[in-house]
Amino acid sequence: MPKIIREKYENGVLVERQTEGSNTTPWHWLMLVVHTVIAITLVVLATVAVHDSLTLRASMSEEDASPTSCEQPRLRS
Repeated sequence: MPKIIREKYENGVLVERQTEGSNTTPWHWLMLVVHTVIAITLVVLATVAVHDSLTLRASMSEEDASPTSCEQPRLRS
């Protein structure tokens, strides 16, 4: 809602009202959209990184618990 700057009354009747215009331009809206997209992208990247690290940790713990099916290499002379 615009802020009222000056009102002119004559005989108790409002005759003129000057209001501050909206200072938003298409450039401001574009910058808002760009910043919002960047913020959402950063949140998604952080979420994916945390999810991947938890998945990797879980898969590594499963590998450690399972018995190895391959034999250890032996030295031959």
